Amino acid sequence: MQQDHTTQGEGTDREGLADGVYRALLRSIISGEPAPGARLKERELSERFEVSRVPVRQALQRLESEGFVVTEPHRGAVVRSVTADDIAELFDARLCIEPFATRQAALRVHAGLASAARLAELLARSERHLAAGETAEGIESNVQFHAEMVRLSGNSLLVRSLEPMLGRMEWIFRLTHEARGESEHSLEHRQLLDAIVGGKAELAAAQAYAHIELGRRPILEALEPFLAV
Repeated sequence: MQQDHTTQGEGTDREGLADGVYRALLRSIISGEPAPGARLKERELSERFEVSRVPVRQALQRLESEGFVVTEPHRGAVVRSVTADDIAELFDARLCIEPFATRQAALRVHAGLASAARLAELLARSERHLAAGETAEGIESNVQFHAEMVRLSGNSLLVRSLEPMLGRMEWIFRLTHEARGESEHSLEHRQLLDAIVGGKAELAAAQAYAHIELGRRPILEALEPFLAV
């Protein structure tokens, strides 16, 4: 019995190490260093993060599943270049998830099955950081706002479907935060929050769809210098 507990604890520790490496690498890639095309060598990363190669390998596999890394013959893991098609697919996938999830969130909040308190907190935090010029923190709260809307739907499959997109969303929002005015963006989030709190399910869904679609063209235009042909 003791052996089982030890094995479970070791497995949990490995998962925690892999998650830590994943988050650190994701932040680095989002900030542009390492750049697209750069190799990610397991040995160097294990030395950098002072862990074995196992959590590094797990982190790289997760980043590959999210589209940030690709494994190339004779080169291993490489930071993947992002294309316009990748961005279009992300917007299309969000349109399939977020409007429906937001509709369900409004219904559940109105019925007392969920609370929008954290959603309001994330919106206030994002606005506060952006007003203070703390762009990275504001954008991180912005991404969490979208994740929380989906979480409020109560649908775990939708939550798990959006999760691999969150890193890419943060990367995009960091590069394009000036593509649309902060006041306009904040107003749309405020309208979404009000619709959810008010239990206006159809309005919330329509606003979520419009919010995503209105950002598509300006974001693609702003990303053009960063996208692979």
